[in-house]
Amino acid sequence: MQVAGSDVLRVDRSVGGSVLHGPIHHNAAMRTTSTIAGSTCTALAALALGVSLLAAELSAFALADAEQVTSRPTFAPQSLDKEWTLDGTGIWALRDGLLALVTAGKPGGPIRRPSAVALVNGPNLTDTTFEVEVRSTAALPPVTPRRDALLVAAYQSPTRFYYVHLSAARDDVHNGIFLVNDADRRRIDSRSEIAPLVDQEWHRVRLVRTAATGRLEVHVDERTEPIMIATDKTLGWGRVGVGSFDDTAEFRHVVVTGTKK
Repeated sequence: MQVAGSDVLRVDRSVGGSVLHGPIHHNAAMRTTSTIAGSTCTALAALALGVSLLAAELSAFALADAEQVTSRPTFAPQSLDKEWTLDGTGIWALRDGLLALVTAGKPGGPIRRPSAVALVNGPNLTDTTFEVEVRSTAALPPVTPRRDALLVAAYQSPTRFYYVHLSAARDDVHNGIFLVNDADRRRIDSRSEIAPLVDQEWHRVRLVRTAATGRLEVHVDERTEPIMIATDKTLGWGRVGVGSFDDTAEFRHVVVTGTKK
């Protein structure tokens, strides 16, 4: 092998007994290597851009699939079966633009759970905002000190759902957020210090459910802070509704917005 100048390498190679002589130009080889490296970088950049665009498209498809829905029962006469599904032993009626639980249900069965529930007909939801005006029609305290009305969320079956218990009493089994999961209802929030159903006035209640975190919040009337908060991921989806554990109540101005399962 012989070096002839700074950029030419002369190579003697033996092939089949013959000696081959030929120059190899360093600059040309380096230019070829540089071209290949540049092409590789360009290809990798294009690939990265393609992956990024694909991820964005998939994200857009996922958002499109997370369909947002809104339900507003009309409370029109003769629409009870069309707009509501009844669960339990209570007797319900539509009258004067509202849904009335006119006869209280009687708790019974293998597990301890509310005796009267009316579910808004519609799809199963994950994230949910449920707004309703509620009025207890049970006798006032002290005649009925534990009078109650309910909001239901993530209802999957008669033995699997959450419910918000609004009451005039504040104790371990009244005025809180509860889980029914194929067993007696179980409280999942801390005891609330605010008992809203001490009168027979209408109260605006808003239940907000975030499925990913399991957070449930309950807002009443014009209060800026929720009166109840719980975190539980046992049930990730389901329907919403209203009811009572064992009293009578009325409900109107229902609006349900949420993400369809």
